[in-house]
Amino acid sequence: MWIKNVEFVTSVFHLKDLPDEGLPELAFAGRSNVGKSSLLNRLIGRKGFVKVSQRPGYTQSLNFFLANKSFYLVDLPGYGFARAPKNAKKRWQKLVEGYLEKRKGLIGVVCILDIRRDPDQLDMDLFYYLHYLGRQIWVVVNKADKLGQPKRYARLKSITQSLPQFTGRPWVISAKTGLGIQELSQHLSKALPTQ
Repeated sequence: MWIKNVEFVTSVFHLKDLPDEGLPELAFAGRSNVGKSSLLNRLIGRKGFVKVSQRPGYTQSLNFFLANKSFYLVDLPGYGFARAPKNAKKRWQKLVEGYLEKRKGLIGVVCILDIRRDPDQLDMDLFYYLHYLGRQIWVVVNKADKLGQPKRYARLKSITQSLPQFTGRPWVISAKTGLGIQELSQHLSKALPTQ
C-alpha cells in the first residue's frame, strides 16, 4: 500500500497560515464535482476521510493531509462553480495562485477531468498557468466507470487530442471502482523524493 497512514493537518484560508515548508507536496485540482475528494479517499485508502459533498464548491480552502509522516496531499478548491459569489471566487483564486506560485515543496499538481467532457477553457487555463510556472502536471481522467469500454476509448481519444502536448499521457481512473488507482499511486510515489 502506497499510503500507510494519513492525518488531516489544517484547512488554510489565508496564505499566511500555510504549514511550514520542508515536506514535499502533491496538490489536487479540478472542476467542482469532478470527483477530487473521492480520488483522494481512494488514494488514501480510507472511505469518507476527505469530505465528499453533493454541493459544488464545498471546498473553499487548501486542505492539507499528512501522508506517511513524510509528504502532504493538498486538496485545492474546485473551480467553475457559477453560483459562488464573485468575492468568494476572487478570494479562492488569490489563495490558489499564491500557493501554486510560491510553494517550494510543491512537486506537482494532479489535474482531474471528467471522462464524459472535453477540457473547457478553465481547464486549459489551469494547464497553461501551471506550465508557465514550471510545475509538473499529471492529468487524470476520472469517472471511467460511467462509460462502457468502446465509448470510454472514444472519449479518451477526444480528450487526449484536445490536451496541450506538455501535459503528457492522461491517466484513466475511476475513484468509485478503483480502476487505474494502483498504477496512478505507483507513478505519484515515484515523483516524491526518497526519504
